[in-house]
Amino acid sequence: MTTADRLLEQMFSWIDQRSRCADQLVKLAQELESLRQKCKGGECVGSSVAVVGAACVIGAGVTFLTGGAAAPFLGLLGGTYLGAGAVISVATKLLEHFLSSSTMKDAKEIEEKSNKLAKDIQRLFEKLKSDKKEANSFADPDDLDRHILTDIMRAVARRSGVKVNINFRMIADEPNWSTGGGLHNTRFGPGLNLPILVSVTGVLAFFTLKSIGTKSKFLFDKGSQQLITKISVTGMKTVLKGGGMLVGGAIGMAFALNEAIDSWTDLIKNNNVTEASQSLRDTAEAIRKISKALRDQFKDMKQMLEKMEEEQCEQAKVKRIIENPNRSSEDERELLRYAIEACQIKEVQQWLRENQGMETFIKLVELFRLMKNQIIKKSNEDESNYEDIEVDIIFLAHGKITEPLIPASCLRSWSNIQDVLLYSPWNCLLNADAAYGIATGLMQPWHRSFTCASGSGCKNCYEGHRPMKPPLGWNSMKEAGLIPNIMVSTITDPKDGAWTTFVDLTAEYGTPRRGRILVPFILGGQKVTIPFYIVTWVMSLVLFIFGIKATVHLAACLGDQSTWCKFPREFLEHQYSYTVDGTVMTAQSMWPITRPDLHRKLRAMFD
Repeated sequence: MTTADRLLEQMFSWIDQRSRCADQLVKLAQELESLRQKCKGGECVGSSVAVVGAACVIGAGVTFLTGGAAAPFLGLLGGTYLGAGAVISVATKLLEHFLSSSTMKDAKEIEEKSNKLAKDIQRLFEKLKSDKKEANSFADPDDLDRHILTDIMRAVARRSGVKVNINFRMIADEPNWSTGGGLHNTRFGPGLNLPILVSVTGVLAFFTLKSIGTKSKFLFDKGSQQLITKISVTGMKTVLKGGGMLVGGAIGMAFALNEAIDSWTDLIKNNNVTEASQSLRDTAEAIRKISKALRDQFKDMKQMLEKMEEEQCEQAKVKRIIENPNRSSEDERELLRYAIEACQIKEVQQWLRENQGMETFIKLVELFRLMKNQIIKKSNEDESNYEDIEVDIIFLAHGKITEPLIPASCLRSWSNIQDVLLYSPWNCLLNADAAYGIATGLMQPWHRSFTCASGSGCKNCYEGHRPMKPPLGWNSMKEAGLIPNIMVSTITDPKDGAWTTFVDLTAEYGTPRRGRILVPFILGGQKVTIPFYIVTWVMSLVLFIFGIKATVHLAACLGDQSTWCKFPREFLEHQYSYTVDGTVMTAQSMWPITRPDLHRKLRAMFD
């Protein structure tokens, strides 16, 4: 049994002990009521004011994970509260029976076990951190957090009897809570379903187990808030009455039996038996509801893991279909069904359902399957795990911009597409030198220059073609808002015939553990013009199935060919940069042409 397994075992034992404690409190209430009936002359007199006992310490607005091993889980309802107190009559004999009963003895033993379990939970969590640090020597605390969560999620899966693959890369650095058109928060996402992580971090937060790094604090905060809401709804309705007093105690639900006994004893001495009995029952009910909330967290996790297991089986089937170049018609329909269900962009769904869209979709899948093979082949040559590889993909096509405006997020609607980079300003063409610089990654913003496409004779020659204040960086879609719709066309002109395969530029221009692949837009002779966001969507689908992350670079012209009217110059300049009609972006020759074959092909395409 691993450390994470033992940690979960102790958590469940702690919850069970809390439930047993609730049973003993109900039994004490019953015994108290029975003894009162037998007590002669024990009329209830004196104060009827309830004294707060010790069901749960919850303070509003206090952040969880604030300190030591016994720090309580805080944050609820606007004040400091404690479970209901008790009232009892002042019969010495009644008090002696109450304090010396076997039920009270059992309750104290349960409390002692709970406190030991609480300490053991803290010890095991610290051991898990220590073991991970020793085994991996993490420099980044957030990496340590993700490995710890991975171990705990695997333990949850084992305990739940679910055979699901959970690995380190499934827990993202910065979980994306967007509800956009992609896979950030859907069941098809490349990472763990975020609700699972929120559920498990909520339980960890309850037991005051804290994150190490800063990025995972996001998950712990969400988990904390979720569990607080559940507890406030289910666990505190019957106990938030009377005055408030802070008690010590164990983790999370800081029940402190000794303080509670003192409260009930005072009530017994003051002959307030009805209030005491009700306090015992209310406290027991609160403990039961809070324990149920914790069990429900684990039940929810099990259900989500079972769903993940089903999805992973489905993804494995899709992976087999993609890998098979000799797909049957049934395989293609299954692949299309999966793609439509995975996509939340209505325009892409509609395109996929069209007959021409389906044909192009299958050819795109085949194009990116071959690309994937090239990436994995290179990865295997480098003796690395291809599921951890990151790659730069330069997509080469004929291009233009047209209406309508679209959100830039459509170009990277799957989170395994880390960014999409555009190079030329809007309404600008591209020449071979610039395309070569983009393909190799040698071109920097200060290398670009702008000239007239006609060579001479237009009213803007030559400086008039230069955009005002061109940005210092490339046009990243990661942070962009609305952009023109980019349409890309296949390379089908006879002079483009040399483009028959991918160009692997890793050896010359790739960085360690990062490939660089140039992908010409060729679909087996088929001539198509489609939105670029469809290309990136299908590309990311294939890469997601094989666990590959990519930054996509577009090497294409972005001339404005809107059919309604030209895009407003002010909008294009505000989004990135703009050039007047007939402008070509080229590159100052500041690097040697080490791949003349590539440069020759690009000249055939762009010049």
